[in-house]
Amino acid sequence: MKLIRCHIENFGVLSDFDFSFAEGLTTICQSNGFGKSTFAAFIKAMFYGFPRTGARNIVENERKRYDPWQGGKYGGYLEFEVQDVSYRVTRYFGKTAAKDTFSLLDLTNRRPSTRFSEKLGEELFQLDADSFARST
Repeated sequence: MKLIRCHIENFGVLSDFDFSFAEGLTTICQSNGFGKSTFAAFIKAMFYGFPRTGARNIVENERKRYDPWQGGKYGGYLEFEVQDVSYRVTRYFGKTAAKDTFSLLDLTNRRPSTRFSEKLGEELFQLDADSFARST
């Protein structure tokens, strides 16, 4: 699996942010407060969405923690490649999980894909979201 590029519409401190991943290992060297941890959380959210929780504490509730500071549409897309097929996962988040949207496009064949579901991360990596977070 290879990450290709992403666009963050709004996610925490990041707004209208585009990033292309280099071949091999990609490093991000930016100052404190730039949004490196937020960027990592965005990638996880693209693969797994947000966990359903009733927690009101911003530390325990990722949906609240990454709610855009500047308002606006909340989410973006991530393009990746698996077995020589490129995909674009797009997720936008609402105040509750019921208002979240998910789509997966097969960019190689230019059509919507049903190869993976909203449980994309579990299907690709055979890891739950917590295990993924601990491994990245």
